[in-house]
Amino acid sequence: MSNLKTRNAEPTAVDDVRLVREKIAHEHGGDLRKHIDETNRIGQELRAKLNVRPAEISQPAPAPSGTRG
Repeated sequence: MSNLKTRNAEPTAVDDVRLVREKIAHEHGGDLRKHIDETNRIGQELRAKLNVRPAEISQPAPAPSGTRG
């Protein structure tokens, strides 16, 4: 369980992420593969609805061979 309940401080971004992670773990019985599959399904539906495609990530150029210049 989150430390948020035991502290008297304002919630932080870390607390927010922790709460979401706990919810996801509970919903999927701790099965990360199920969570990934659901996330991918939701992403595909949203991309189709918004008519967008995933960004293409290019590979960095290879380092030049030979001596340093």
